[in-house]
Amino acid sequence: MELKQELLEELKPLGEEQRFNMGEVILREGEKADKVYVVLSGHVSVFKRSPSGEEVFVGLGGPGTVFGEMALFLEGERTATVRASSNVSLLVFSADSFLQAVSKVPELSYMLLKEFSKRVNNLNRRIINITTSKLMYVIGMHLLENVKFEENPYYTPEEGTVELYMRTFAVEYSMEPEKVESVLSALKKAGAINVDRTETVEREGKEDTLYYIRLNPSKLKAYLRSIAHV
Repeated sequence: MELKQELLEELKPLGEEQRFNMGEVILREGEKADKVYVVLSGHVSVFKRSPSGEEVFVGLGGPGTVFGEMALFLEGERTATVRASSNVSLLVFSADSFLQAVSKVPELSYMLLKEFSKRVNNLNRRIINITTSKLMYVIGMHLLENVKFEENPYYTPEEGTVELYMRTFAVEYSMEPEKVESVLSALKKAGAINVDRTETVEREGKEDTLYYIRLNPSKLKAYLRSIAHV
């Protein structure tokens, strides 16, 4: 979140100005969140620790940049380390003084609401992407395990077919048929499979949809590997 110069001037009397030299750590990942910072001049760099323990650069902030506010509101720990990448001047707020600033400056509270909404929306999108990727992997592996190869003048030698009964598969894997259909459509759109045709059939006394799926195992495997990191 970045603030305009006019808003910075309005906030200055409500916070405390502090200076950090280039290379100094301003806040460290894992520490308790008890302050909010606004960059008045200079620049800061943001780092996150990777699973292997290395610090990875994730962003840069300049004048007007606000950081530390999310962890403060959530009463949690710092989720990143911030260092001064030049000599910097910061406006620092304690929890109480920042809440006072929010109540006194309506534009600040509006900007915070926008930022919260943006982050929640991004989180929801990521959750949806992760869920869809996992379903793609489950369905993709099922197709690979059941692919059959037969001579067909319309297929390349590397292509095989799978007959997938939609309702039966959905029940077996505890999925909604609409979700399976959506994932198959996404796999098709990605070029990982082809749906040659579908037909309505009766199976075990119930109506089902039979999908005739054509695929190249190597191509599907490569696609599944590409989404496995999500």
